[in-house]
Order: sequence, then structure tokens, then C-alpha cells
Amino acid sequence: MFVNPRDPDNKIITGKILEWVLTFDEIPRDARVAAREVTCNDPGCNHTDTYITIEGPNAFKKELMIRKPLVYIRKWDIVL
Repeated sequence: MFVNPRDPDNKIITGKILEWVLTFDEIPRDARVAAREVTCNDPGCNHTDTYITIEGPNAFKKELMIRKPLVYIRKWDIVL
């Protein structure tokens, strides 16, 4: 797995994902956004997915799965 030497704890990219998610009009401004990586451990399966969970008031919840590692996520990958 690639680790960005300038952001080994992924704090910068996670902050950017939060910014990008909050640019969508349908997302409440006080929503909580969490991003996590999940690596497939099955034999012959060597990919890492990123899951983004968005939770807001009034039971608002949205989950996204992007089929790439967290460090490779860019604004255009986030499609609601």
C-alpha cells in the first residue's frame, strides 16, 4: 500500500475529502464525514477500496464506495 510521506496518517487527504463532500448542495453543512480504507484479504484479490460515510441531522445518511486507495481519491471520484 502506498503511503504519502508528506501525509503518513492521511490527515490531509481526509480533510480534503471532507471539503469536497461538503461542496455538494444536498449535503447538510453540519454533516459528519468519515473515510476509511478496506483491503480485500481473499487470495487473488489485491485491491483496496475507500468507504466514505456521510451522516447528518434528521437521519440523513449516505455511503459511498470508491474502488481505489484513500491516497488516490480526488474530487472527481466523489459522485453522490
